Amino acid sequence: MLLNVIILNRAIRRAVAQLMRPDPRVSEAVDARQELDLRIGAAFTRFQTLRLRRVFPEALSDQLISYGSCQFPTLGFVVERFREVDRFISEPFWRIVGKVSPGF
Repeated sequence: MLLNVIILNRAIRRAVAQLMRPDPRVSEAVDARQELDLRIGAAFTRFQTLRLRRVFPEALSDQLISYGSCQFPTLGFVVERFREVDRFISEPFWRIVGKVSPGF
């Protein structure tokens, strides 16, 4: 954890030392991406919810089937971590306690 903090601290200091004017085109691209994600997510959520309710009426009659551009990669991270935890095999471990004599 400490190494991550040190690396992050260096990255922040470097970024602050190299500040430049914001590029309005980059900002506009971010705005456009957010707008598209929202519109596509809302439209596709509605489409797949209605479609899948017709295909599986008993199971999904009152369910919303959400779509979002970040959901699938995020689900992948969650599944990967679940599998890591599930495969974990507990092992005995040792603790070493040292004693130092005065004058040594």
